[in-house]
Amino acid sequence: PGLVAGAAEGVGLGHAFLRHVERCHVILHLVDATSIDAAADFAMLNRELARYGNGKLKDMPQVVVVNKVDAFEGEKQQYSEEGLKTKLSREELQEQLDEAIPHSRLLWVSAKEKQG
Repeated sequence: PGLVAGAAEGVGLGHAFLRHVERCHVILHLVDATSIDAAADFAMLNRELARYGNGKLKDMPQVVVVNKVDAFEGEKQQYSEEGLKTKLSREELQEQLDEAIPHSRLLWVSAKEKQG
């Protein structure tokens, strides 16, 4: 399951999902590199974590996995699914995510290419 904007107020799986997350030791986020704004997607997730309950979820260790990194490979675009393009370069996305996640680990994977 995933979080949607407003989850801290009960939207979507909302409180039920966030109560489950409170019992975890590490939060893993799967971020889509081909999203219109992957960094904003991640920022929204952390806002919801901060707004829920006493806000302690935002301080939990986090692992951020950026998926579909094969879309960054210019030469491989012809092999990617049609329409999968990235708004930012890998370096730009990494810079934005690094700013947003100082206490997190950042990983890059391509399920399609079986890398990472």
